[in-house]
Amino acid sequence: MRKLGLILTLLFLAVPPPASAQGQDSKLNFEGLLNQLLAPGPLTLGHDNLEHTHNDCLKCHEPAGGIPNTNCMACHKEVKAHVEARQHFHGLMSNKACIDCHKDHKGRNFDPMYINPKTFEHKLTGFELDGAHAKIDCTKCHTAKRPASKPARQTDISYMGLVNSCNKCHMKDDVHYYKGKFKQKECSLCHTTDKWKPAKPFDHAKEAGYALIGVHAKHKCEKCHTRRSKTDVRYDFPVETRQCLSCHLDHHKNRLSPRFRNGKCDVCHGQDTWKLSL
Repeated sequence: MRKLGLILTLLFLAVPPPASAQGQDSKLNFEGLLNQLLAPGPLTLGHDNLEHTHNDCLKCHEPAGGIPNTNCMACHKEVKAHVEARQHFHGLMSNKACIDCHKDHKGRNFDPMYINPKTFEHKLTGFELDGAHAKIDCTKCHTAKRPASKPARQTDISYMGLVNSCNKCHMKDDVHYYKGKFKQKECSLCHTTDKWKPAKPFDHAKEAGYALIGVHAKHKCEKCHTRRSKTDVRYDFPVETRQCLSCHLDHHKNRLSPRFRNGKCDVCHGQDTWKLSL
């Protein structure tokens, strides 16, 4: 009985408009009747241009039934790119059927992409929200709007395709202005998502090749790494030279013998106190 119903449906879809139908109005009336008889309801805005003929229906539906993902992604290129790269939410869905989440035929104003921010499991995107990230509003990170080319809800937030990188969101908060090998380092190397400060201890000897000992270990970074301006809290890395005179003035000038004019202050001075104990 089911096969008979399918055959009758396909035969009906193949029937052309009545010969007596003349003009655009008659065509639209016939197409409206076709949709009323076969479709469970009007398509959402954006898919409504697929309601006119049985050929349009077949852009989504297979003749034998079902809506394969390949048909959806023939139009939704951004989703296809994520799926092929196996990244972001759709790319991590293991080929789950699009129709399982995105329903249609529920009217022009229906939103087939609605997300409940209170119940959405963000870890499904490949980026779990923990610490302070779990407490902020979605729009704090997702700031882009849907493209103006979309036929509906252009003012809605677009949740597509954010990169799972601290730097993409926090670069504006970077007070270090790292250079060289530090420029591409993720914030999570030193900071946690629970709180921004204090950061994990920075191993100056390992990372910069210059051990901070004595009084040097007690100074703030900007004591040696000059801030760009009073209003710009970033300071530049690295110091061009590791010699003492890169920071300290030469009070001796030419009063010392030539063998002491090499800039190696630590031959006589210690790092706990500058004054000599003679």
